[in-house]
Amino acid sequence: MNDKYCKLPNEFGIHVKSTKNEIESLEGEISFTGEDGKECWYQNKMMPIFDAQHKQVGEILVRYDITQKKIYEKLSITDALTQLYNRRHFNYVLTQEISRATRNKSVLCFIILDVDYFKKYNDSYGHKAGDDALVAVAQALDKSLHRGGDFAFRLGGEEFGAIFSSKDEKSALEFANQTRKNIEALNIQHSNSDVSDHITVSMGLLVVDFATTGIDEDNFFTLADNALYIAKDSGRNKVVIHQNETLELF
Repeated sequence: MNDKYCKLPNEFGIHVKSTKNEIESLEGEISFTGEDGKECWYQNKMMPIFDAQHKQVGEILVRYDITQKKIYEKLSITDALTQLYNRRHFNYVLTQEISRATRNKSVLCFIILDVDYFKKYNDSYGHKAGDDALVAVAQALDKSLHRGGDFAFRLGGEEFGAIFSSKDEKSALEFANQTRKNIEALNIQHSNSDVSDHITVSMGLLVVDFATTGIDEDNFFTLADNALYIAKDSGRNKVVIHQNETLELF
């Protein structure tokens, strides 16, 4: 890594020096974009130096370049084809978001979606076209998510997922339907689909208000998947929301 382009920004030193003297050390990771446009990551530890009277007279900064480590970490949680988060990271995020929603007594939502008649698409247009279609669907899904706490995943094959927050069930359903329309608006031709002449998706939506309900990770996924099954069984190219009165509590 060329230090000419990856100097630590002044903000780090300013933040450390403004830290109260009674803190023995300050440690953390910092990222920034260098002049060459590349993202750089450092693990930093700042330790104060005291004289015999315990007066701070300076600091020691230990810095490690962890850019390659971060690249590998990102690769381990990213789907190679679509660049969305993979199923492994989905399992981690779902656990974290359920814990957060339980703690904050907030609403957490999950969409699981499936590309309609995707096997027929591959059979008609070939696997390269199928991969291109999956990438386009992934991008449309990702662009539909606007907040930092929203997450998009490729769960496997032609199945995708999204975890997001919403104020209520109505808003979540509106968001899911708009996302479905965004994907349909790609206008990717699918002449062998039984529901449309272009690619569409079916969605199962689960909305849980953790102020009144508790649910674990397994049920969270299963109930959304059940709603997806109903969407596919009842005609596809639609959103079906799981009815909360039948939630399995823990």
